[in-house]
Order: sequence, then structure tokens, then C-alpha cells
Amino acid sequence: MGKILDYIQGQSSGKYTLYHTKKISLDENLPETLDYDDKPATQIAKSPFAETNQNRVKTVKIKDSYIKATSPIFSYFLDGSRHVYKIDDIAIGRKIYPVLAGQIVVGCCQRPSRDEFKKLIVENKIVIALPDDFDIDDENKGGNFCRLYCERINAEMEKVPFLKEHGIHLHQMLLYKTDGHDELLKGKDKYRSRAQAIIQNEMTDSEQLVVKELCKRHLLDDEHFLIKDGSIDYNPRYSNMGLSSTDFALLHANYKHVVGVSKRFDPELMNDFEGNRLSKTISNLAPFERTKVYEYQSEYSQSFYAVWYLRLRKSDFRETPVSDIVKCEMILDEKGAMIDTEVIDIISANLIREAFPVCYGNDARWANHLYPVYLTESFCKSQYIGKEVIYKIF
Repeated sequence: MGKILDYIQGQSSGKYTLYHTKKISLDENLPETLDYDDKPATQIAKSPFAETNQNRVKTVKIKDSYIKATSPIFSYFLDGSRHVYKIDDIAIGRKIYPVLAGQIVVGCCQRPSRDEFKKLIVENKIVIALPDDFDIDDENKGGNFCRLYCERINAEMEKVPFLKEHGIHLHQMLLYKTDGHDELLKGKDKYRSRAQAIIQNEMTDSEQLVVKELCKRHLLDDEHFLIKDGSIDYNPRYSNMGLSSTDFALLHANYKHVVGVSKRFDPELMNDFEGNRLSKTISNLAPFERTKVYEYQSEYSQSFYAVWYLRLRKSDFRETPVSDIVKCEMILDEKGAMIDTEVIDIISANLIREAFPVCYGNDARWANHLYPVYLTESFCKSQYIGKEVIYKIF
């Protein structure tokens, strides 16, 4: 078999042209920007409390007795990541569009006991993102068209011993939109942004389906929580699953025993109960101290979350005022719902304990890291195939 792009070109019947332009890793070649896990929030003057203790104080010290407790409540750890590559340009009609490839790894690790840490679920996908004009003349539109096209490509890939031996195949063909306007994807590279976004969507969809699988297996409960690395505020508009609002709500209902923990967050995102920005309170947190828990409404999903900020460790040196602080999120059933303050404190104490041992020197974000999350991230990174292999198969 030739490369995937050669196969696509050969099947084109003259409808489009591939230029065999230089392949590059977008993760390595785009300028680094400050990218928060936060999503925009509905703007309100004062944030209401989302914990049962309504005391009008700015911060809460986590009790030593909670921190020294012997029974950890976190048994599962979830991380998702992706690598994206610009692999070609394609001419369809009078326009030229970028062609992107992505490798997506979503992994869930399990800690059955203090001495055991192992993988539970791993999703490893190679995808290609093409403009939706790619199937413009085909009567069999959309997902079914992509599925059948992938099957034909994979039948050819199976003939290559190396690819068959290592289980390397094209998981999905994703079609990004070429018309319309998206306020979140502006600039001269809007098609590339849309292609990257649809690959990112596939990763976050996979994360949500892993949580659904954990619930289906009845693995999550009051004594067995999951830490999800990053925000749990998923935007239904940016999903490849085409969910209705009802389906999205059902999927989100699986998150009752999930805590989203973000290392990167915007400290200016929310106001406190007095109407002041939380940033100063967050920066002034003492070791093992948290903010009050606030209700947060996502602008896009309209879901409600309990949000608080926690300083994980004592440190004589910090690169920034928030270097060892994490943002914590839990789903709320509805507006005005409360989480028991004791539950919040027990969760916070467990997060503090999960910050040790320290991965100092192995990760630049060590101060914000929870060690089992670091292990899960490391496991996911170990599942990537090299970019040279990606370039070869495309």
C-alpha cells in the first residue's frame, strides 16, 4: 500500500488535488500561548455559595485530621491528550484547504490498593481531518460516508505487515465545516483552527465516553471517586457526537463522583460573594487552605458547577502566586444545589494527599501536580507512536 493520502488521491476521480506539502507537528511549530482550562462563565455580580456552610468567610483551612485520614477516596484517574499534524493541502473546486492528522490518547488508570496502580481503559486513535466539501458530490453523506471510506483505507493498511502487527489503523475520518461563522475560531487560519477543533472534540468526546463506561460498570460511588485532569465543563456545541440537550444532560449525569482538577486556570474568572474578583483571595491562600465553594454557570452548556480553589502544599518558593494551586470542579444537579461542606473538605484533604510524592524535576508543572494524575499522564504519553510513523503512513 502507498500512503493514506496517495490512496485518497487515487480515489478522487479528479474531484480534488493533494499537493504533498511539508508535514509538520502543529504542537511543536505554533507559538506557545496561555491557554486556560476555564470556559467562559455567565457574568454575575456576586457568586452564590454552593456548599452547605454559608459562613461569609473568604477561605477555609483544611483540618489536619482530614489530611491524615487513612482511606483515600480517589480510585480512578483520567487524562486525555492529542498530537496534531499538518500533513497536506487539498484543492476542492477553487479553494485550497489544510489536511490535518491527529493522534488521540485517552487513558484511565486504577489504584485498587496502596501498592497497585494500573491501566484500566485506554483509547488510542489516529484520525484525519478533511473539509466537509470532501464528500460534496457523494449521495451517502456524513458519518456513514466517512466510515465506509475508513474501512476501505484500513483494508489496504492491513496488507502492510508492520501496521498489522502493531495494530495501526485509521480510526476515523472527521469532516470540518467550511462555511458559516464561528466566533471562537477567528483569524486567517480559520480552516486549520476548525480542523484542530474537530480533533480536540474527538478527544473530549472520548473522555466523556470513558466516564460513561465507568458508570456502566458501577465503579464510581461515594467511596470510589475519579479525578479528571482538567475541566469537566464540556461544551455540547463542540462535540462530534451530535448530542441533543437531553442526551448531553444524561451524559453529564455520570459525573456525580468525578472531580475535575485544573492546573491552568484564569484567576479572574469569577467574583466572590461580595462581588470582588477571586484572584487576590486565590493568590493569598495559605498552605492547605481553600476558597469557599461557589456556584458557576457555564455560558455555553448552561450547566451548573461547584467550583473552589485549593493550595496543595507548603513551599518556600513559587514561580507565580498560583503555582501550587488547583481549581476544583464538581457537577451540580441544578441551580441553587449545594454540596455538603464536610464532603468538600474530605475531597480537598484527599487532593492534598495526592500531591505527594512530588514529581519535581520531571514536569515543569510539578507544583500543581497530583502524583497519580502525573502517572496517568505519563502512561498516556507512552502510548503515542512517533511522528515519523505518522508521516510515513500519511
